[in-house]
Amino acid sequence: MPLFPLRTVLFPGMPLPLRIFEDRYKTMVRELLASGREFGVILIREGQEVGGGARPHRVGTLARIEDATELPGGRFAIDTRGTRRFRLQRMLRPRPYPYGEIEIIDEPSPANTPQLQHAMETVRTTFPLYFRLALSLSDQWAQALKLPVRPHELVDFIAPWLQLEEEPKQRLLELEAAQDRVAHLAEVLDDLLLRTREEVEDHRRTKYRAIGSGN
Repeated sequence: MPLFPLRTVLFPGMPLPLRIFEDRYKTMVRELLASGREFGVILIREGQEVGGGARPHRVGTLARIEDATELPGGRFAIDTRGTRRFRLQRMLRPRPYPYGEIEIIDEPSPANTPQLQHAMETVRTTFPLYFRLALSLSDQWAQALKLPVRPHELVDFIAPWLQLEEEPKQRLLELEAAQDRVAHLAEVLDDLLLRTREEVEDHRRTKYRAIGSGN
């Protein structure tokens, strides 16, 4: 599978626009457009995006090219979307872009245990609260969100919206069992909600102090 190590964690269903300017990835995109195949996006553990030599994590997400525009100089602007999670078995010889042997991560329907039900309810209750608070920091507002019903889809839908560094997002991607993923997401959201409430209170105090000083 062609691989694209990045400083971004891609989740299934998540859109990912990319600008392609390195020669090795321009070659990859041309071949993918001709074959209609997918490529793997995987978070860099060590190294740089540009120039080669990056060491990736072991779990990533396949990406499908939905639209592509060729730019001057043979560069590309492509719109991609995540499809399925995979586990990297081993890196292979570059072609000239990174190439690896992968295994698709199965996502069977989980048993509807009380623990899973509780974690799902926590996530479905906490995320809208967090999301509205996060938007209020920039004086925006959010309409009601229609959240997925299935556990894996719920995690994959919510994770890209979280104000987190990429490594914590990678943890949400790597957990395989649905119950583990939803339970961990519930813990992350609890921490984010508490932190964001404090940030909103500070934001409001600063805002109203500025209004008062102007009168």
